[in-house]
Amino acid sequence: MEFPLFQVPYLGNGMTIGLVAVLHVLISHGLAIGAMAIVVLSEYRGYTYGSPEWERFAKGLLTVSIIVITGVGAVTGVGIWFTTSALSARGIGSLLRVFFWPWFIEWLFFVSELIVILIYYFAWDRWGKEKKKRHIYLGLSYSLIGLASATLITGILSFMLTSDGWPWDKSLWSAFFNPSFLPQLLVRLGIIFCLGSLFAAAYLLFTRREDSFRREALGLLGKITLVAVVSLPLCTWWYFAEVPSRFKTHFIFGILTSHLSQHPQIVFIGAVITFGGVLLYALAALLKAKLAARTLVIPALVLAVVFVMVFERTREFIRGPYLIPGYLYASNVLIQEGPMVDRQGMLDNSYWYNMLAFHDSLNQGAYLFAENCAACHTIDGLNDIRKRVEGRSENGITVYLTHIDEMVPFMPPFSGTEKERKILARFLYRLANKHISLEAPSRYTPLNGEAGYE
Repeated sequence: MEFPLFQVPYLGNGMTIGLVAVLHVLISHGLAIGAMAIVVLSEYRGYTYGSPEWERFAKGLLTVSIIVITGVGAVTGVGIWFTTSALSARGIGSLLRVFFWPWFIEWLFFVSELIVILIYYFAWDRWGKEKKKRHIYLGLSYSLIGLASATLITGILSFMLTSDGWPWDKSLWSAFFNPSFLPQLLVRLGIIFCLGSLFAAAYLLFTRREDSFRREALGLLGKITLVAVVSLPLCTWWYFAEVPSRFKTHFIFGILTSHLSQHPQIVFIGAVITFGGVLLYALAALLKAKLAARTLVIPALVLAVVFVMVFERTREFIRGPYLIPGYLYASNVLIQEGPMVDRQGMLDNSYWYNMLAFHDSLNQGAYLFAENCAACHTIDGLNDIRKRVEGRSENGITVYLTHIDEMVPFMPPFSGTEKERKILARFLYRLANKHISLEAPSRYTPLNGEAGYE
């Protein structure tokens, strides 16, 4: 409540953060670590076997990768900080207090990655054959820095689902080495090498290469993909085995949303299609069947990307109603301050609300909506709050807000006094019945006997 509130129209706050984060994950995992590791491996093979084809392949893949990594990956990395700081300031602030040193070190790694990859690229031709071994070591150092960075971030992300004993002992070690840290790290390693090998294979198969080299490289990339895709189901199963039981109940809803959650078989069918599609490509590549691999590599890449998107969405969704279990609700209200807010009121304790010039019922309701609901809901956008309360009476909405955490277990309880609950209920009722226009607040006409908060 000490931070100003921002709401993203149509997409919503959660979706905005999620889209930027997933795009960054796809680039950082698939290209910055996965494909770059294959670049270094290819350069090493070219040096070891004296193969100019491996050398040209490595340089070409590096050129494509570095454009995306520095042009989009670095920007989305910064974009994650921008969006989370603006839209979930308390959440990111709380995580920074817990993981200050791991994050500080990760920032150093992030800067180091950009410096090393640029040196690696521009030194490719300048260092020549006499420094080729040193150049390979430089590429290897980049890959190791990238893996170290991913490891640090995994500790933080896994903590946000399995905080375990941290809410009681407040220890950095129990926070970082939480129950789901190791299985999630293995899942991410599988994603890294699956995406990296698929990106590299797509580049190999859709660029001009000697047929003998294409078959040789395809066989190697097929082995990498096969190991990754076989390990992923096992590691994913281990990961979800560590998820607390109360969060597992949100699993189907998290993947399929409310529209398809009544058909859980879709999850099984989708998993079989995803695993089978990537496995089929891996076998074609392993057998060096060029035509079959070329036909299957793009669908396999799309399926792998979809898996990453589903995994990230599910990991974020199922921890509801918390942003940090046992400490912070998704609405950015601390669990321990909940009773105080319920007694004293959300509005009276909101610095930025009290800085506003207008304290009428419309602004009160809008502010309470922003504090309690805007982390997940929008107005006239994705997960539209109008549709959620449509057809309910004002009293019905009040009762719904009173028992929201009991009726929908992945939603946090309403934070505020009974009077504020009624103000929000009236705001939502009028919103659903189009009695107010947010585009023209002056059209808002209070009901008979309606009073402001003051």
